Amino acid sequence: MQTQPKIDEIDTKILKTLLVDSRTSFTRLAKDCGISIGAVRMRYKNLWEKGIIKGEITLVNPQSLGFEYAADLGIMTTVEHEKEVTEFLSNKQHRHIYTVGPFGKYSVFAVAVFRSMQDLTETIREVESHPHVKRVETIIWTEATYMEHMDKLVFGTSGKGAENPNNKAPKTTNLKKTKLDETDLKIARILSQNARIPFKRIAEELGISTKNVIQRFRRLKGSVLTVSTITVDLTKLGYQAFAFFYTKVSKRSNLQGIYTKMLEIPNVVVLIKNVGPYDVHGTVFLHNFEDLFEATEQLRKLPGIEHTDIFVTPAWNKWPPNLFATLM
Repeated sequence: MQTQPKIDEIDTKILKTLLVDSRTSFTRLAKDCGISIGAVRMRYKNLWEKGIIKGEITLVNPQSLGFEYAADLGIMTTVEHEKEVTEFLSNKQHRHIYTVGPFGKYSVFAVAVFRSMQDLTETIREVESHPHVKRVETIIWTEATYMEHMDKLVFGTSGKGAENPNNKAPKTTNLKKTKLDETDLKIARILSQNARIPFKRIAEELGISTKNVIQRFRRLKGSVLTVSTITVDLTKLGYQAFAFFYTKVSKRSNLQGIYTKMLEIPNVVVLIKNVGPYDVHGTVFLHNFEDLFEATEQLRKLPGIEHTDIFVTPAWNKWPPNLFATLM
């Protein structure tokens, strides 16, 4: 088990701020933390050197790129054929499928995006045509933006004490396909991999004015580009595991209220509404088994829950994933 790097309250404040908006200036961070700009720069550099910060990214909205649907694909096969089926999915280059591997009750788990319902149906048919695929469960997302609630991440040794118990209203974004030219795409690609890059540097790289870059960024933000954030090594923040929960509600009309209540549970950092065998699924970050038992109990006590399936996996050393950046 690796040693957890020591961070103090100021480091924590810097991390929390950058998780919510990685383009926050050092000047603003210095003011909020009550320290000098130079001290912020030094702390930021140290967080990189400790391996806590792993990257600076901007998350991408697939719907603005013309992908109307996203779904989890839970695939059943035999243990001896898991690798073969995974390679089969990976070779579907005309399909946008991101394989995860064995997960919970599924032999192979994947996330995929589709331009239309016909595209989704044809993809499922192709996957089911493999001789060693026994069954495919499709869990369609009703939204593929603002799934990660960075402000819900709790720092410390317990899942208690979230700083934002009163959840803000969900962010909104333009879900329609956005008309983009090649310059827009280049800017979006750059920012998806380097969220803190100065606009001036982008302008120099593309041979356009800084003003033009800023104008285009403002148009891209809230459509193609959603959240600018940092990626972090969760194991170095004390997290040992994730609990992925998939929930069926008794009445679909109560889903929004249940969704809101789920967000009140500490460290429920990912939450997605679904259509299919489940109505909502999410992720709880866990420091220890006590966190798992507490989160499980809180989920099962929610009114209107028909049943919940929970799968536990080791924590990732790079979160959040920039899943849809490759679509551009």
